[in-house]
Amino acid sequence: MGLKRNDYDDYATEYAAVVAWRERAGAGSDDLGIVPHLLDLLGDVSDRVVLDAGCGEGYLARILAARGARVTGIDLSPRLIALARARDPGRRIAYQIADLSGPLPEFRAHFDAVASYMVLNDVEDYQGFAATVAQVLKAGGRAVLAFNNPYAYVVRKRIASSYFASGTVHPCGLSAAGIEVPLYHRTLGEYLDAFLAAGLQPTKLLDVDHPEIATVRAADGPLPEGDKLPRFMILAFAKP
Repeated sequence: MGLKRNDYDDYATEYAAVVAWRERAGAGSDDLGIVPHLLDLLGDVSDRVVLDAGCGEGYLARILAARGARVTGIDLSPRLIALARARDPGRRIAYQIADLSGPLPEFRAHFDAVASYMVLNDVEDYQGFAATVAQVLKAGGRAVLAFNNPYAYVVRKRIASSYFASGTVHPCGLSAAGIEVPLYHRTLGEYLDAFLAAGLQPTKLLDVDHPEIATVRAADGPLPEGDKLPRFMILAFAKP
């Protein structure tokens, strides 16, 4: 059976242009304020075998490689993988086109860690994704996944009454740039249940503010209505 089609393929160049400015201050720069927390939860990745799950055009993969990790980046979009390879002329990173919602037997128990940056909301089959993450991790490995906080998203979009309407599709934040890709809404409980069912143990749930909002919150200043809840969330898991 062929690979599923990826909506990002239609907007690969536009998407790469939008996210490229995250690296304007060098590897590890992150306008959303997520990467420092994600890296902290991953721990030392030097000489570790790490999967960037849903790597897109390689943003997180390049950060991990710069920290000494032996990185494999996997994504469903051939065009994004091509852009990622073009940004890695030294071939430090192994990129592969594959569907992370299906089994990857060639990578069974292969990775010391799995990292994922703002991907989980893009995945229609989140249960399959969770099962694959668990499958490819070695015993004792860890998975760290950053995504849109499901509570904050429905409040910010004024659709809070739809929180329990699991599987509904909404425009993602990139739609303002003309990138019309879907965001799949799931409840936090459903995400946790999927990774628990896959055999992973939760080790951390971290709420992450947008940096501008974090500054206001730290100063106990007034917050915009849509930012009273942190915009992002990171889930960390360990494989027994």
